[in-house]
Amino acid sequence: MKRPWTPEGFDDWSLHFPTTQWQRPAAHLDWTKPFISCWHDPMPSLPRHTAVVLVGGLFSEWLPRCFQDCAKTLRRMGYPVLRMPVSSSRGVMAQGRHIGKVLTAELKQGQRFVMLAHSKGGLDALAALSQNSALSQACDGVALVQPPVGPSTVIDEVLNCSTRPPARHYPLDRVRRVLAKTHWVADGTRDISSLRDPQITHMLNHLPADLHCAHVVSWACTPSSRFDTHHARLNTLRPGWAHDGQFYLDHQRLEGMPQICLPQLDHGQPVLGGGGFDATRFWLTLLNTLHETKPNRGRQTR
Repeated sequence: MKRPWTPEGFDDWSLHFPTTQWQRPAAHLDWTKPFISCWHDPMPSLPRHTAVVLVGGLFSEWLPRCFQDCAKTLRRMGYPVLRMPVSSSRGVMAQGRHIGKVLTAELKQGQRFVMLAHSKGGLDALAALSQNSALSQACDGVALVQPPVGPSTVIDEVLNCSTRPPARHYPLDRVRRVLAKTHWVADGTRDISSLRDPQITHMLNHLPADLHCAHVVSWACTPSSRFDTHHARLNTLRPGWAHDGQFYLDHQRLEGMPQICLPQLDHGQPVLGGGGFDATRFWLTLLNTLHETKPNRGRQTR
């Protein structure tokens, strides 16, 4: 039986990835302790009429269990829940517009909401709020988990836009290269690579000043599943550099935004579980952390 995952021990990255150059954020931007506190008491305390919007990442439309248990649990607690329909065919800005349209149609007049987003879904969520001031004003918080702030080294190699030659040949890259160019995933895949839409960088540099937002960065030294993890490749390309199986630690970081720093959290675990990780408890903890850290409760976001 797998040992249950716990949020303590982020600084142990130095034992597994000694080459990594990393500094913890300033105290007012480090929300790891509030998260750990909420982990031990994860029951959400935000008002029951607040809608919870769940935004999956790239390829999540083909993962039927993505957010499924979390959504069921929240509904049993009495929260309105919207599992945002996403499409990997859309780039970040287009997906943001789509999210904006769906939220505008689904939310009741004057209804508040929070957003929980994974991977590229975090960029999509930020795009929706950046493009729609009314939605931004109605949003009580956003949690981004392992957001692809920097480019995916793996996708850069697949799309042949890496600045360095491949360390070795990966047979499946030929298949990945063909799939990445299909209309089902082309724009979404492009926007987690170095070829991304330049509007994304501008958006990340000009987020709404009053946006209550935090992001989770993590590392893992072993894969939690066989689904689309690239530990061996990332270890070869940058030996001793911490990553979550998809993105290096420094490529998940949004400067100036509160961080939650977690250990041994593989990139797929928040939506796939596995390895003793309780995904539903994780998302409930994030929801509670957002509520407990709201500026009007004494902690400033940015």
